Amino acid sequence: MVLPLAEEKRLEVQLVHPVPERRIGHARAVGRVLLNLATNAVKFTEAGFVEIAARPVGATRLEFAVRDSGEGIDAAVLPSLYQPFRKPSGGPRYYFSSAGLGLAICRKLVHAMGSTLRIETRPHWGTRFSFELELPPATI
Repeated sequence: MVLPLAEEKRLEVQLVHPVPERRIGHARAVGRVLLNLATNAVKFTEAGFVEIAARPVGATRLEFAVRDSGEGIDAAVLPSLYQPFRKPSGGPRYYFSSAGLGLAICRKLVHAMGSTLRIETRPHWGTRFSFELELPPATI
C-alpha cells in the first residue's frame, strides 16, 4: 500500500529493523499502526524519505517509529491532531481524501497496548511518530 505511492512520488522508503528474534505481542495492532503512520508520512511528504523503524530499548522493550522528511506539522494543528474526522487544510499538498480517523485510531491502539503515541515535528525537518512496547522475546 505504501510503496506504490512512494515510488510514484520518488520517495525513498527505509526499513530499519535490527531485531531478528520473534517477540510476543500484538502483531496485527502494531502492523496497523505502522501502516497508517507510514501511509500518512508518504501522503504528506513531497520529497526525501520515509523511515519505518523498530529498535530495541532494553531486553524486552522495542521502540517503533515512522519518520518523514516532509515540512513538519504546523504547531497550531498539534492540539487537534488526534481528533477524529479532522481534515488537513493548507492547499494543494493536502489533496488526499480520508475520513480523518487514522491518527485517532493509531493513538487508541497504542494506548490499548499500554503505550503512548509520541510526536516530534519541526519545520523543514519533518515529523516522527513513535511508541514503545513491552514485547519479550518468544522462546521456542
